[in-house]
Amino acid sequence: MIRFVTSAASVTRSPWLAVALLLLPAASSAAEPTIDLAAVVVTATRQATRTNEVVADVMVIDRAAIEQAGPTTLPALLSRQAGLHITDNGGVGKTASVFMRGTSTGHTLLLIDGIPFGSATAGTPSLNNLPLSQIERIEILRGPASSLYGSDAIGGVIQIFTRRGEGPPRLDAYAGAGSRNTTEGRIGISGGNGPWSYSLAMAQFRSAGFSVAADADRYRQANGALPSNDADGYRNNSLTARAGLQLAPGHDIEAAILEAGSRNAFDSGGVATDAYNSDKTRVHSLQSRNRLIDVWTSTLRLGVSEDNSSSFAPARSQFATTQKQLTWQHDIRLPLGSLLLAWESLDQGVVSTTNYPVRQRQVRSLIAGYQGSHGRHSWQLAGRRDRNSQFGARRTGSMAYGYRFAPEWQVRVADGTAFKAPSFNQLYFPGFGNANLQPERARNREYALVWESGTNRVSLTRFDNRIENLIAGSPAVNIGKARITGSSLAGSALLGAWNLEAGLDVMQPVDSSNGNRLQRRPAEMLKLAVGYAGAGWRSGGELAAIGRRYDTTTQGRIMGGYAVANLHAAVELDRDWSLEGRLNNVFARVYENAWSYAVPGRELFLGLRYAPK
Repeated sequence: MIRFVTSAASVTRSPWLAVALLLLPAASSAAEPTIDLAAVVVTATRQATRTNEVVADVMVIDRAAIEQAGPTTLPALLSRQAGLHITDNGGVGKTASVFMRGTSTGHTLLLIDGIPFGSATAGTPSLNNLPLSQIERIEILRGPASSLYGSDAIGGVIQIFTRRGEGPPRLDAYAGAGSRNTTEGRIGISGGNGPWSYSLAMAQFRSAGFSVAADADRYRQANGALPSNDADGYRNNSLTARAGLQLAPGHDIEAAILEAGSRNAFDSGGVATDAYNSDKTRVHSLQSRNRLIDVWTSTLRLGVSEDNSSSFAPARSQFATTQKQLTWQHDIRLPLGSLLLAWESLDQGVVSTTNYPVRQRQVRSLIAGYQGSHGRHSWQLAGRRDRNSQFGARRTGSMAYGYRFAPEWQVRVADGTAFKAPSFNQLYFPGFGNANLQPERARNREYALVWESGTNRVSLTRFDNRIENLIAGSPAVNIGKARITGSSLAGSALLGAWNLEAGLDVMQPVDSSNGNRLQRRPAEMLKLAVGYAGAGWRSGGELAAIGRRYDTTTQGRIMGGYAVANLHAAVELDRDWSLEGRLNNVFARVYENAWSYAVPGRELFLGLRYAPK
């Protein structure tokens, strides 16, 4: 099940609006829609909160939706979600960028079980090496969140939760194969016995891939060398493990591990060069959660993440980031609402073949938040102070308020500030960096109208995100300003055996100095999904339609709009076994999401899943 709220601005000018509006009446009359308002989310507030009590734009992708996605990658799954535009340099395993609500890829913070993960040299989240089969759920928070999470969260936060165990011992397995010699396998065991819980899984993904170059001449113009024109394959091996122990009622400890290693071929250095990346991902965490008194819970978490990429094209280069985070958070239940108080320490270090004069930085943070509801009123307040060893202290804050003026109607307003610290490349990369750079700053205001009846929901949101101190040029300087305006329209419904979801994004992401569209940002996106669940089988389809984009900041290298349709189906062979299939890019649409880089054509996957009920 995918639960989401989507985006649209200037809705009266979009021809796609009619499609979305057709689905909205269905949502309002449905007996039981797809949005689970009783579900609990963490990312929106840093505290476990039911979705119908959150005054934020949050979306959840649960395990059922991940399994329905078939043998694919995290960037491919995210590309199907409303409000997100994903680009990659040639398909599976290649460098991927996420543009949330029209912001840049460096404006999205990626967390894995609460631990920040990404490249401190590039200053971007690292999506391409994370094994989708090892993920339990994904929460996506759209809108500035620096008041809760610090740097990078100008556009929002993506948080990934790895698998957990509960109940009797349970063995699950999956094996699948498909186009381009793609294979995927996973086996895991999980459960919970008395005070113990555990989960252990191993997975493997292989794909022969295709040549990443859409056109040799244009690829040479963009990259300075002709492509090799061979298939650029990808392989990934991963391991996840988790163990939890309840020491006493209200006192728990838990340890988690995610390890992944891959080899990813790409085109670089000319036709005779065998270029490839060797990527390693590591996220380890240890957490102690203690209920000190009935209304006060303390959580102490220590985590380490490593994003290590070595390139052989043909000379070796390495860019590795290690992040060590210690968080001490206190959740205090008040007579009216709940209070959040936290202290956080983050140490970032880089190891590289590039000579950075500074290779480490430290961030110390204080966080406070207050959320609650009473009668027709709901609210959320947050404030944070970060002290960075490279540029000093920064303060951010946010507030959101919801008023239910009728039993089924709520109006919401929100205002928040955010910032993005310069990356190590922007500060110190030879010939490009500028050690005097200051953080990028942003302020976002948004307004929403939400209709809810039981579990049915329709929403319309308007947002205005203004970003200053944008870093550009070579050497890099703080000269830019951007303004991203948009509106959000969403609807979902479950009509008998039919499940319908629709989302529309229409935005104006522009450079304030000249009015140019921001690089690779579409002004319009439409995401649709329909599913049918029969007796012992299910099927469905998805459609993503993306408007025209520009590959340069001067609105050059136009990439035309496109629409991609996917189909999926599954049939139960017996109580525990199911046969699953997916057909991606049904009409073999040829398009580009990064200039001169190819995308997959039509792809078929079949898989067998063992999941005891």
